[in-house]
Amino acid sequence: MLVFGVLVGASAIIAALLARTEGDPADPTVGPVAPAEAVAVSVVDVVDGDTLHVETAGGELLTVRLFGVDTPERGEACYAEATNRLRDLADDTILLLPDVRLQDPGGRELRYVFTADGISVDAALVHEGLAIAWRRDGAFRDQLVTLEDEAIADDVGCLWTG
Repeated sequence: MLVFGVLVGASAIIAALLARTEGDPADPTVGPVAPAEAVAVSVVDVVDGDTLHVETAGGELLTVRLFGVDTPERGEACYAEATNRLRDLADDTILLLPDVRLQDPGGRELRYVFTADGISVDAALVHEGLAIAWRRDGAFRDQLVTLEDEAIADDVGCLWTG
């Protein structure tokens, strides 16, 4: 019952944020902004373009998978670019926001990820042509899909050029 209450509360917060965006389509900060309820964690390591190891304020170590995107795997085109960009965006501290699914089948925590300044990391990666938008579910799905469509149309980033 507690999980259901948390999900309902998070859904209401996320729904209120859907109308909030910063910048314009040419701006890499376009996308959702972090709500006050997002939780700050310390970045321990960047695994790849959509996975990080983090430490909570309570000292718990978690593996976090970005909820809204999929990036190339090791050995695929754009892997290094996506991984390096996540490393640049994540810096030392990030903000995490849960959504409808809390874990992936591999046990990684699924979260929307924001910079310490509140910029959506998921949106930045998609907007820059380094990630594919997750299309199945999620509060920010429509915004991320729109950013992907724009990146494809404009031949932005290594995923969509050449």
